[in-house]
Amino acid sequence: MSLIDYHRTTSSELLALTNKIRSLITHWGEDGRYKEAVLKNVIGRFLPEKYLIGTGFVIKQTENRGKHLSSRQIDLIIYDDASPVLFKEGDFVILTPDAVRGIIEVKANLQNQGVTGVLHQANENGQFILSGKEDKTQNFFNGVFSYEGFGNNFAMQTFVDNYLQSNLDFSTDIDYLKFKVNHVSLNKDWFIKIWNDDTNPHSIYNIEDLSFSFFISNLIDTLANKSIQKNNFIWYATDKELNLKRQF
Repeated sequence: MSLIDYHRTTSSELLALTNKIRSLITHWGEDGRYKEAVLKNVIGRFLPEKYLIGTGFVIKQTENRGKHLSSRQIDLIIYDDASPVLFKEGDFVILTPDAVRGIIEVKANLQNQGVTGVLHQANENGQFILSGKEDKTQNFFNGVFSYEGFGNNFAMQTFVDNYLQSNLDFSTDIDYLKFKVNHVSLNKDWFIKIWNDDTNPHSIYNIEDLSFSFFISNLIDTLANKSIQKNNFIWYATDKELNLKRQF
């Protein structure tokens, strides 16, 4: 029995399911929506029952009664089922910021779709949601998940430059560290985690076939930290620090 092999099946399953639909259709818009659905269903298996996952919008009130602001559409929203829902039809939801515990942007290939723009939008969504929360101390997961892109020989310095560019518009916000993108899967092998207490907070890891699993485990850790920490070696079956490739 191998926990590493168990976690690697997460990557295998996600890629197998998305490749299966790609074999049948040529409409890439539908392919993208299917990728979101596949990831949503896999994540849903791990979530504590008090949390739900869907797609949709977050809206917040303004100082003027009857007026509100809306986020961009968010690929995946993780929310607390104890919170009221403004609108729900199937997996589509409209929520207020207090309900939201995490958000995920899902991309087929982040390298092709543009690191700076995608991360900028994710940071923008995170800022919008956190600004509407009364309790800003609660851990918040802001992730970007890419199925493909960035082979082992990708230009890392160019990637780092593009990544940092996506943060520039938000770095002066007092709550920047609380809402910024904090987890990224570049593909099944490359994973990024942000450690806010470090001088160089962005750590890039090359963990073969385990990036997707680490992404999901870190999401669950954000939601249910105590349980994950008690069972750390089960949820994180390998020491990613042995595969640290770059900090910035």
